[in-house]
Amino acid sequence: MKKNVSSLRPTKAIRDELRRDQIVAAARLCVVHHGFHATSMAQIAKQAQMSVGQIYRYFPSKDALIHAIVERIVNRRLEWLAVGGMQSDLPMALASRKFDDRPLDADDRRLWLEVTAEATRNPAVADIVRKADSLLHRQAVAAVRQDHPQLSEQEATARVELIAVLYGGTVFREMLEQQAEPAMLAALYREVFERLLPGSSHSDSPTRK
Repeated sequence: MKKNVSSLRPTKAIRDELRRDQIVAAARLCVVHHGFHATSMAQIAKQAQMSVGQIYRYFPSKDALIHAIVERIVNRRLEWLAVGGMQSDLPMALASRKFDDRPLDADDRRLWLEVTAEATRNPAVADIVRKADSLLHRQAVAAVRQDHPQLSEQEATARVELIAVLYGGTVFREMLEQQAEPAMLAALYREVFERLLPGSSHSDSPTRK
């Protein structure tokens, strides 16, 4: 008995989602290699092997593409938090500038810097960045309070803010030469984290990677 070929074809919703993913992946590559302003919709279309008109059917503007890129970065960071990312060895990660082994992680950090720079000039992008940061911050505070229930929400909020500053500053300095010996720097970070999150695993595993 012959199978109905049309019944095996993905639905329009699935095909549209695959197209959007294809376009976002192409945009990520272009922005990573050329920067936000130097990336045109024509370049993205070429990378995605589509026409510019097809791109605009799914994303009406570059800002809409930025929103999709940021949304995916945020989702990956939320997944990281959900599987206990706050329990990872953050002092060593900060000191060595080795945050994750995921293939997309380094690109995510470069893209976040690009988007943040664009936010200083573009109010629409600034709004996207603020909302994304607020969502991540709330989830990180919840994760800290789950592991450290003795902390009030205000105390956890302050600690997450300081960790965010340490992480953001380290991401910015990735492009610069490392000035301090990582092991010595990690020891200093461990002292900071012991003050921030007393009794956490960050302070008792100097050889963890």
